[in-house]
Amino acid sequence: MEKVYGSPKRQDGLFRVGRNKYEVIYGFGNDSDNPEQGWNWRKRFDHRPSLDEIKAVIIQVIEAESAHKLRYGLEWNGLPVEYTEERKSDLTGMLVAMQAGIMQLPVTLNLGAYPDGSPVFYEFTKAEEIMGVAAAISNHKIAVCNEEWQEKSSVDWSAYETEQ
Repeated sequence: MEKVYGSPKRQDGLFRVGRNKYEVIYGFGNDSDNPEQGWNWRKRFDHRPSLDEIKAVIIQVIEAESAHKLRYGLEWNGLPVEYTEERKSDLTGMLVAMQAGIMQLPVTLNLGAYPDGSPVFYEFTKAEEIMGVAAAISNHKIAVCNEEWQEKSSVDWSAYETEQ
């Protein structure tokens, strides 16, 4: 689906836009301060799509948006933290190693990247800081997964059964 700007509201549905052209419109979002200038997801078909086809493209968009938010949507102590399973595992391993007395602080880690691509380094000087970022990562994953399932379950599929 493609994000198309210029919408003032959510317009979910299946729309006939030509002789053999249909458009599925889903969702609404706003990337700016202007509440009257938002966007919808849209997908054009050269045939009347089945409800299964419509569900597939909408679910794909929900999952892609959730994956992006999971990976890049976390901020800890004012720093962007990129979520990866490797980073989560490394932090857990560091906590275990510190408890066993085989690792010492301070330690500097790359937490991800700023929007311009430059790396985000942070020097951990206390175990509580590592626990804090590890907890933030876990809580972030739980929150994003819950939002994804809530969005999937809130889609009104009946809006796509008949064309508008």
